[in-house]
Amino acid sequence: MSYAATATATQSTTMTEARVRAVMQKVAANLKAFEIVGLLSAAKARKWADDLTYLQLVEALLYFEIRIRSGATVRGFRYTVSSDGSLQQDSPSGGIGLYGLPADSTVDLVAELRTGTPASVYSELKGRGWGFNASRFDGPESDRRAFSSSGYGLVRTTLGEWP
Repeated sequence: MSYAATATATQSTTMTEARVRAVMQKVAANLKAFEIVGLLSAAKARKWADDLTYLQLVEALLYFEIRIRSGATVRGFRYTVSSDGSLQQDSPSGGIGLYGLPADSTVDLVAELRTGTPASVYSELKGRGWGFNASRFDGPESDRRAFSSSGYGLVRTTLGEWP
């Protein structure tokens, strides 16, 4: 007697437009902090929020990083997508401590997309002014917070050494 079996992997997602928009309100509040300290214009903060919302809605985003550079020092925040329903913690926005950064600090946005992201998404990003030559931040991680809505969300991790 022989047995044969097949297996299929299924992946469910808790991503909905309403959940993405609810979570992005907290990210937008974090971006507002960058505006307040003069590292980001209101227009650029809105554009980043729009672009990140788009990437989540097309389910292309693995994570994004907001990087702060001052001379050779890099620090920032990584927001990792959690769409499998396991994320139940919902922290308040804020707590990012941008005061005291050197006056020459600049801020950038970097995103890592899922393997298999369609060419149409890359084309859309190119049209939105994105480049494709960044790599993951490699440095110490600390202070985790999560922003979620009904099992979908972003886990924010602080990256690098802070003053």
